[in-house]
Amino acid sequence: MQALDTPPTTPHREVTMFLTQAEVAELTERKRKAEQIAWLKANSYHHAIGANGHARVSRDYVLARLGGSNTAPPQATPQPNWDAMPR
Repeated sequence: MQALDTPPTTPHREVTMFLTQAEVAELTERKRKAEQIAWLKANSYHHAIGANGHARVSRDYVLARLGGSNTAPPQATPQPNWDAMPR
């Protein structure tokens, strides 16, 4: 039995640099690798072809393209209020 003060254990999945084959299938909504590659080309997704013939798609590229990056949007640079300056 697990102690109450410890978080529940969940299976750990390492996040890798590239999408998994299952994630590429989910992104493209295609099961076959040739169809996935055709979809990526038709939708202008940057990708490479691995030695096994499967598409290799950068996780960071997909996150940035779909607006899900973990970086905060740039903030506007404060500008002086010139009207408040004495003339």
